[in-house]
Amino acid sequence: MEDVTTTGQAKPSRKWVRIAIYIFAAVGLLFSALIAVMAFRHQPESPHTIDANDAISELMTRNYGKYSESQRGWLYVDEENHATYLVTVIQQKKVDGKEGDELYLVASGRTIESRDGQDSFYGVFQLRYSGGQLYEYSDVRRSSGTDPVTPERVHFEALSGDVWGWVVKVSDNATGDGEESINTRNVVLAPHNEQIAVLGEFNAAFQVLGAGGCEETEHRYAEWKQAMNDKKSLKKEEGTAGEATAEVEDDGEDFEPPRCTRLQWTYRTDPVADATFTPLYITRKPGMQEGVQREAKTWKVMFDPKSYTYLLPDELKNQGM
Repeated sequence: MEDVTTTGQAKPSRKWVRIAIYIFAAVGLLFSALIAVMAFRHQPESPHTIDANDAISELMTRNYGKYSESQRGWLYVDEENHATYLVTVIQQKKVDGKEGDELYLVASGRTIESRDGQDSFYGVFQLRYSGGQLYEYSDVRRSSGTDPVTPERVHFEALSGDVWGWVVKVSDNATGDGEESINTRNVVLAPHNEQIAVLGEFNAAFQVLGAGGCEETEHRYAEWKQAMNDKKSLKKEEGTAGEATAEVEDDGEDFEPPRCTRLQWTYRTDPVADATFTPLYITRKPGMQEGVQREAKTWKVMFDPKSYTYLLPDELKNQGM
């Protein structure tokens, strides 16, 4: 009988087994690395932070000049009239923005060396990140007349869910013809389109007085009025009323004294939660205008997104101007 030998299936070489294992391991590592890269790409960036002290020092030096240790402020020299101003930071606020910190700053400057008398200005600044870069938006010099802006005259307000701004009180003082007037107005400012925009100006306070207070001012006006009436009556009795009227009008010593005016306005805002701007609720307190009592009154002033301003009625603007 012939022997039949059965040959079994050949087993794969151990070398090829090892190669296959290595290939699968390499693919697994590459897949894990790909997952890690994708996860890293989709991981949100850490919010940017601002070192307030360093940022303010650089900003103020860049816009106003060298810092004076002895004066405790920055010395700004006007190129036109060569007046020297001492500029200080009167308010700083930090809020959370879309990419991290946002820094809001108000500076106030007053003359310390000038041939033209006292003068002052204020500046407003925003520092914020955009596309990972830090940007400055500012209005470095806004006039505040002879009365410098102080910290208590600056209110930092949330105007909408993502817009912060300032309400700054600015006063103008004037004297002449036996009277003194003080006109104070609120200026609403906020960042817009990579600059600082003026959203509106409205009355804050208006006062006109003669010598002394309001009662004294009204008393002197009443005396003057009585004297004018007596003089006219006397001339009429003498039969020269027409000439007397001309004398009264042309008499430089008989100028009409001021009446008392004391008016004050306050405002408030609504809480904000979205992109809608808060209205301004402006209230005139009870007061006196040219000797006549005025009752309290409140206006609701809406914001116009198209013009990016508050729609202020004329009676809330330019009082005393």
